[in-house]
Amino acid sequence: MRHNILIVDDEKLIRQGLKARLEYLGIDVDEIFEASNGMEALEVVKNHIVDIAVTDIRMPDMDGLTLIQEMKKIQKNIQFVVLSGYAEFSYAEKAIRLDVKAYLLKPVSSEELKNTFQRLYADMKNHMKIQNAVRMKRQLDREKQEYLLEKEMNTFLSTTEERIMSVDLLCQLSGIPVENYNRDRIQMYFCMIRINKESYENKNFRQVDYELIRFSIKNVFYELESECKKFIVNSLSDHNYLYALFLGKDEKSIREEIERIFLKMRSVLENKMDIYLTFGVSRSTAQMRGRAVQEAKEALNQRIIYGNSNIYFHEDIVIWNEQEFPRTQVYLLKQYMEKSEADKIQELLHEIFSEELVKKYGSSYLRIMWVRILNMIFQLCDGKENKNISAEELLMNLNLPDYMQSISEIRQKISEILMSCMKTDGMAEVSARSKIQMAVRYIHKHYSENITILDLAERYEMSPNYFSSIFKQEIGISAVNFITDVRMKKAQELLSQSDNSVVDIAKKVGYEDSQYFFRVFKKNVGMTPLQYREENRN
Repeated sequence: MRHNILIVDDEKLIRQGLKARLEYLGIDVDEIFEASNGMEALEVVKNHIVDIAVTDIRMPDMDGLTLIQEMKKIQKNIQFVVLSGYAEFSYAEKAIRLDVKAYLLKPVSSEELKNTFQRLYADMKNHMKIQNAVRMKRQLDREKQEYLLEKEMNTFLSTTEERIMSVDLLCQLSGIPVENYNRDRIQMYFCMIRINKESYENKNFRQVDYELIRFSIKNVFYELESECKKFIVNSLSDHNYLYALFLGKDEKSIREEIERIFLKMRSVLENKMDIYLTFGVSRSTAQMRGRAVQEAKEALNQRIIYGNSNIYFHEDIVIWNEQEFPRTQVYLLKQYMEKSEADKIQELLHEIFSEELVKKYGSSYLRIMWVRILNMIFQLCDGKENKNISAEELLMNLNLPDYMQSISEIRQKISEILMSCMKTDGMAEVSARSKIQMAVRYIHKHYSENITILDLAERYEMSPNYFSSIFKQEIGISAVNFITDVRMKKAQELLSQSDNSVVDIAKKVGYEDSQYFFRVFKKNVGMTPLQYREENRN
């Protein structure tokens, strides 16, 4: 067994002499590093794997025992040997507390040095055997647990009778003692995972490779750290499916973990293996009944309407199906991202995250829409070269709506993320000029509403003075005069082509006060609304 060794001493001759003696004694090493002080030693440990560190006690910038404490923070498995000319009990006592394996006094004999390293190597070999045995036991325990869960889950799906998963199994899975089950009531989500057809349509896998695909999915699933308990097993009846169970005490945090795990799995499996998944998730339940399986199926069936490579929660179906608007807008958002139509993205975000919809559906609407948009961003942006935003950064924004103070703040943050992804493809950032063009289109669409310069400036994230200045520079007239012109042209059209009263027309073009409309019209057109109607109809 060969190891990396680090020698730390402020005297070069001692370092070189010790290195030569180790080679002479036939101590098997991969590499020997040297450091003349504590700071150099820490740099070595930060950049290389070190198995054994031999350090002097007295050094200029940092004593050996302090160095040991700092090195342990970086690599906790290093074995330490203290080499010192000071036979003081206080040093030896502290070295023992730091779990130093040997305390050698200078000058150390070759026999003592050789015995020390042989003992260290033997201890490390035994430690590795113990670690391997522990790792093997954990693997066997997990396989046993997977077998029990696989059997139970597949039984749930194969019977038409209403069943409840045994308390013993739930306690075993969640780690809760049976006697504490009622007191520590767990919440759980059941998830059906479907392997999408396109996973078999690339150079990596064929239809016969489904076991290899499922093995890869399970490995990634278990590699992801999670604050809730999670398990995944194969379907025994359909090789395109896996079943997962997520357990914890807090319904909200479990759901957030499922969303995070789904997005992270997408990032890893799609980009590195061309494996594509769709999740269908049941409602939260305190008892694992057959109903949870049915709910997961119903949630997964949403893919038929809204597409694969997404996550569908059963509790979202009512909101998502009741309102045609949100899902249509997410689809449009994806199209605008693909075409780099930044101005349309800005306008669409104002529609998606409107105060009316948020008030109607509450915080659940925000959560649903944000996870769908985040999923869309993963699909379009993650895995591209020279990207400005990584999968990890996207996942850090998973709970973004929970920390924002207002709807406008949410829109602004999402806009920043989308623009960053667009710049990944070499697209230019939205300029002040393009924002003015967006404002012009907005005025043409919303002229009948109460439009103020303050509102427009806030909408396009500019100061009112800067907005007014750029608007006049770009369009040739002030924003106030432009709004008036748009309204007057529409009023002229209504006066000549409809029988609506002047009062009604005033309201249609954004004036609640008909007298004020009358004065503005006469000032801009040169005649009263009735005179204009009479002249243009004749």
